[in-house]
Amino acid sequence: MTSSVPDLSRWLRERRTLLGLRQDEVARRTELHGGEAGSVTQPYLSRLERGTRPLGALTPVRQDALRRALEISASEWVARTGLPMLTIPGEGDVMLGTLELVRVPVRALASAGLPLAEDHGSVIDHELVPAREYRPEMLVLEVQGDSMSTGEGGAGGIRPGDRVYVDPGDLDLREGRIYVLHVPGLGLTVKRLRRYGPHVWLTSDNPDHPPVKPEEATVVGRVYYHQPRGSRL
Repeated sequence: MTSSVPDLSRWLRERRTLLGLRQDEVARRTELHGGEAGSVTQPYLSRLERGTRPLGALTPVRQDALRRALEISASEWVARTGLPMLTIPGEGDVMLGTLELVRVPVRALASAGLPLAEDHGSVIDHELVPAREYRPEMLVLEVQGDSMSTGEGGAGGIRPGDRVYVDPGDLDLREGRIYVLHVPGLGLTVKRLRRYGPHVWLTSDNPDHPPVKPEEATVVGRVYYHQPRGSRL
C-alpha cells in the first residue's frame, strides 16, 4: 500500500539526514546517477521533503536516480512508495517501450581495483537491462581489452567496448565458463576458466593472449550475458 504524502516526505528527509547529506548534495548525486534527464534539483527536492510535490510526479528516470542517490534498495522503495522500480526508455522508442527495463550503472573493466556498487565515481554510463536478464546486485562492465575477442581482426567474441553482465552471486567456478576476476599483478580481468588436471587456468579466447595460472585470485562473479550480441553465456 502506498504511504501518504506526509509519511513519504518525512521518510525522504530522514533518509537524507541519516546519510549526512545536504539537499544540494543529493541533487548532485541524482545527476550522477541519471544524467541530465535524471537530475532532481535542490528546490524540487525541498518541495518533496515538505510534501508540496508528490513523488509520483517525477519521471521514472528521476525516481530511479533519487532512489539511488539516497541509497535505498529497490525492494524498500517499492514497499514504501508503491511506485515501480523499473524505468522505461524514451517515449519515442515504441519497441523498447513494450519491455520492462532496469537502469543499471556501467563501470569500466579497469586494470586495477574491484568494481564496487557504492563507488559512484566509477560509473561511466547506464544500461537499460531487460527485466528478464536483471539479477539482484548485478554488475554491468564495459570491456576494454581484446583478450576475449575472436576471429579475423577480433571481429567476434567479446570485443573492446562490449558490455558484459556479471552475477556476483555466482562464484562456483565451473569448467569453460567466463568470469570476472581480480588477479594480483594482472588487475581486473575477464577470462574463461579451464581445468588441466588439478590446476585451474585462466584462458583467453584470443590466441594471442597466453593462459594464466594465478597463485591467488578474487572472483567478482560469472559473466552470464554479452551485450550488444544479446547472448547468454
